[in-house]
Amino acid sequence: MKHTCSSPPKTAALFLAMIFCLAAPAWAAQDSTLTANITSLEAYNILMKTADTYLVDVRTPEEYQLIGHAPMAYNIPFMFLSDEFVVKGDKFRGQTAGKTRYQYYLNPDFIREVGKKFKKTDTLLVTCRSGNRSVPAVDLLVKSGFTKVYNISDGFEGDKFTGRTETEKDLLPQYSSFYGHRNVVNGWKFYGLPYTYHLEPKYIYGPHIKDTP
Repeated sequence: MKHTCSSPPKTAALFLAMIFCLAAPAWAAQDSTLTANITSLEAYNILMKTADTYLVDVRTPEEYQLIGHAPMAYNIPFMFLSDEFVVKGDKFRGQTAGKTRYQYYLNPDFIREVGKKFKKTDTLLVTCRSGNRSVPAVDLLVKSGFTKVYNISDGFEGDKFTGRTETEKDLLPQYSSFYGHRNVVNGWKFYGLPYTYHLEPKYIYGPHIKDTP
């Protein structure tokens, strides 16, 4: 797989790029334009057959622990979940909140922590919940000089189920308890790929591992 990458930007420029992603109106699930986009099923096939290939889960530690994760997935969060509940339209860390919820904030050490675990020539398969966070994460990795990066476009839980045809889109909101739910369209769980709730220190976000005396 070929990538056309410019020289890695300076740290300040990278951080500004991340802030720009946060300020966007909403991250709808979309494909990366800088690297290949694959499904979680295709990602598992690559993991089983390719050497020097690693799965990077960029969800928050809370999601990784409570919702489950692939047993071979390294958790390196692209964003963290704050303890600040902000109403849509109000300000959060200098930005306008796009949703009413506990707000996310970007991990300024993301690239550095990925660099501690992997070489820039390793094959990295990047996943999140449903593809929204993995896109800016892989784009940032490519711009930082990682040359074999894949975006897992359907993520761990997949897209929301809103209907495949116009008829379904009309009737589902009225009658289906699955409307707007994940795990019923695509994604790692949907395909029945292995996942666990067990936390293996090898795969936990590095700065969260405390040295024992």
